[in-house]
Amino acid sequence: QTSTGQIVNMMSNDAFQLQRFLQFAGLCAIAPVQIIIALVLIYRQVGNATWVGVAFMVFLLPCNAVIFSVVGKMRRKVLHYSDLRVKMMNEILNGIRIIKYYAWEKPMGKEVGRLRAKELKALTNMAYVSAIGFSLILLSAPILQPILVFVTYTNIQDEPLTAATAFTTVALFNIMRFPFAFLPMGLLQYVQCKISVRRIATYLLLPELEEYVLSTPPSDHDDAESGSITMKHCSFSWSNPDAVALNKAKAKKKMSKKEKKEAKRRESMGDSTHSSKSRASIPSHLSNNSLASLGEEDPTVKDAII
Repeated sequence: QTSTGQIVNMMSNDAFQLQRFLQFAGLCAIAPVQIIIALVLIYRQVGNATWVGVAFMVFLLPCNAVIFSVVGKMRRKVLHYSDLRVKMMNEILNGIRIIKYYAWEKPMGKEVGRLRAKELKALTNMAYVSAIGFSLILLSAPILQPILVFVTYTNIQDEPLTAATAFTTVALFNIMRFPFAFLPMGLLQYVQCKISVRRIATYLLLPELEEYVLSTPPSDHDDAESGSITMKHCSFSWSNPDAVALNKAKAKKKMSKKEKKEAKRRESMGDSTHSSKSRASIPSHLSNNSLASLGEEDPTVKDAII
């Protein structure tokens, strides 16, 4: 149910994704705490204008959900093409002698290139979605939040916006930039790790293979020795006797019009040569009446006269 390419990909790629998620797990766990503390301190500086920044963060949650779902689908597609490519490479390396014997290097290279092109296309699409989703939407949040907060503060507060309040608020928003940067990266890594763990779990939960090679002889074959090969209910064939006739028929079908005309011309020449030989076998000194009498006695001479 699993190929060699899938197993190799799970050992290299999926295990690496799990390792990377463990590296981001600590940062992702601390990021919400840092954001909450920074928002509390910002509230002490600008008051109710902070809730505009909080509303902007809540507005980004559906965007994050859409981005993560698209990235998850693209990640599964990338892993599918990667499994096919690794499987193809393993088959090529295992059968390299046969490929060299039949000069199949170019067709196999084209097949690997085709799979690699599909994999690169899926990787490129995933990179574009990640860059647009995280750079323009998530990383821009700490830049847009202070602008929205300051505009709201100047409209709802009677006090003017002082330099101390502005610089303190900007510094707190800069502190929030790192949690906003690591949190989407950690969530993206969580999506990829979840897919990898599901693939590994599916492989590990497969039923065990039944033992089809027995080291001891079966019970119904007492005369069999240890290490012997025993086969039951088997049918074998070495060659097809009709293969020669089929090949000749296929060869006739593949003949071109010119070759068919040449074959017909040769057959007609053979018939004319046979008839001339038959005429040449009749003695020239016999008259027509004697030939007719001979034709009545011998049918072969009659055919030659005709």
